[in-house]
Amino acid sequence: MIKITILLTRRGDLTHDEFIDYWTQKHTPLLAQLPSDEVTVNRYVQLQPTGDSIPGIATAPVDGVAELWVDSVADAAAWFTSQTYQTVVAEDEANFLDRSKTQFLYATEQVIFG
Repeated sequence: MIKITILLTRRGDLTHDEFIDYWTQKHTPLLAQLPSDEVTVNRYVQLQPTGDSIPGIATAPVDGVAELWVDSVADAAAWFTSQTYQTVVAEDEANFLDRSKTQFLYATEQVIFG
């Protein structure tokens, strides 16, 4: 199983609250409507910053994080290059994301405890 962590930064003309509202209320419902037979996404999670900070510890300069679990990198590549992703998801991302700042991490989990 591959976990894809996607670091998201809002468009410069949006506030953080506008970004979160668009991401959760308009973009996320699009994902639920996508054909499940194209690529199996086993899990999708959104991480929304709380705004908290700890003195002396840097806070990541992102507006949110999306996590996707897929069976393989090949499945991820198929999803991100699919017609549906390109014409529905990526097109809508332009409404709230600065895609030039989006970063992807492809990883496997190594559970240490918990």
